[in-house]
Amino acid sequence: MVIHEYAGIVTELEDHDCPHCGKLMEPWLTPPETGWGVILICNNNSCPFYLGSEKDIAHKRDDSHLGCRYAEDPANGYKPVNVLAVCPH
Repeated sequence: MVIHEYAGIVTELEDHDCPHCGKLMEPWLTPPETGWGVILICNNNSCPFYLGSEKDIAHKRDDSHLGCRYAEDPANGYKPVNVLAVCPH
């Protein structure tokens, strides 16, 4: 069980490993405008999903280095979501 506390609000989340690299995913409080709240995200910079994602975004500038991190939304049954991130080049 992962306990996340922010601004006095405690959220308990199930432990989930990233299906791409096997590392334990970490809770992250998303910006309010996303509407997600707290999600679980893979912050492993060696995760194959993250490393290979830079090529998967359509219609982006070649020099932007945007990619995605694997995440799951606990409020939606832990369904997977992609979170934009800057990828190493």
